[in-house]
Amino acid sequence: MNIFKRLWRRIFPRQPDLELSFVEGDTPPENLSPGHLVVAREGDELWAAALLCPCGCGERIELALIEEATTKWRLVSEERLSPTLHPSVWRKTGCRNHFWVRSGMIVWCKD
Repeated sequence: MNIFKRLWRRIFPRQPDLELSFVEGDTPPENLSPGHLVVAREGDELWAAALLCPCGCGERIELALIEEATTKWRLVSEERLSPTLHPSVWRKTGCRNHFWVRSGMIVWCKD
């Protein structure tokens, strides 16, 4: 990132695109709100994360977080407010968007 972008972001910080919340259980709730990443957990074990597609198409995206899953994501959150997911989210159907969730921000991939 060049020096002008870093300076701009330091002067005018963006608000996170996603707010992180947790629910007890092994599945996220059916009803989701735009701008929220909801994580289902039982105790300290994280099961799944869910969000509405950030492009605005309204499709639900559910991501497995458990170690036993064949395809799984890893959730990292600083102060429980700014979630980061690894790897990226790439929708293979519907809007076919590809993006990262980094520190609560949606970072669109250029495919």
